[in-house]
Amino acid sequence: MVMIVSRRDALTRMAALVAVAVIRPRVLSASHFKPFEHPDPRPGITGEHVLPDEKLGKKKSVHEAFDAARTYPAIFDGLFCACGCQGSMGHRSLLSCYESTQPINCGGCREEGELAGKLAREGKTLAEIRQAVDQEFG
Repeated sequence: MVMIVSRRDALTRMAALVAVAVIRPRVLSASHFKPFEHPDPRPGITGEHVLPDEKLGKKKSVHEAFDAARTYPAIFDGLFCACGCQGSMGHRSLLSCYESTQPINCGGCREEGELAGKLAREGKTLAEIRQAVDQEFG
């Protein structure tokens, strides 16, 4: 059976493959794993600057992630944010994201925060959480 593909369909499929290769290189080559450069948590850091619930909208996942940032500020302050906001927004750590509105609309910040909060509740150390973040988002 011969399948005829239009030029447009062929170009669309090739563009999708290129996008996958650029956006998700670990899918194509898991052997090039490199951990993030996580910042050291600042001594005495608190969650006092994490946005309060009344500024977060109605999504339950957003509230849960912000609650985790308030509960575990030293963990969040010791994590690199995988969405790249350090360069574009000048954020120091994942905690910096939660001191802004960034995680409300950024799935990357929110998913990393949800993972960090879940692991912190399970009693994992910062080193263990960093390793899990690196494996999940690196």
